[in-house]
Amino acid sequence: MNKEFRSNAVLLVLRAVVGINMACLHGWDKVHHFSAKAGNFPDPLGMGHKYALMLAVAGEFFGGILLATGLLGRVGAFLASFSVALTLFSSLHGTPWQEREVWTLYFAASLTVLILGCGRFSLDTVVWKKLGKGGGKAAAPKK
Repeated sequence: MNKEFRSNAVLLVLRAVVGINMACLHGWDKVHHFSAKAGNFPDPLGMGHKYALMLAVAGEFFGGILLATGLLGRVGAFLASFSVALTLFSSLHGTPWQEREVWTLYFAASLTVLILGCGRFSLDTVVWKKLGKGGGKAAAPKK
């Protein structure tokens, strides 16, 4: 195995584990119980409880899915890292480290994907190859 393959495999595992966990363990609950949570959801940006919950759903559920699949992966990583940062620096500010630990790991992982990209084992690569736009490697010259 070469270094590039290992790096791409590690990015795949990181994206899949973090994205699936974020979407299933945090985002899905907000989607499933949206009406019940909308009235009293924390509103750190002062935009209203319902809109703050919509932002959390966008980051945790949809961002997690995009992150896991690598389809618009950097968009998903941005949504996830923004949502997690709001949780860390507003809702969980001043709480014991044990309560912030998982959110800090989510933040670090989503920021890593935001900076490095999704790697070659992502749906972005497949889509861009189908469109003839490369897909992570320079396109072969046409003869």
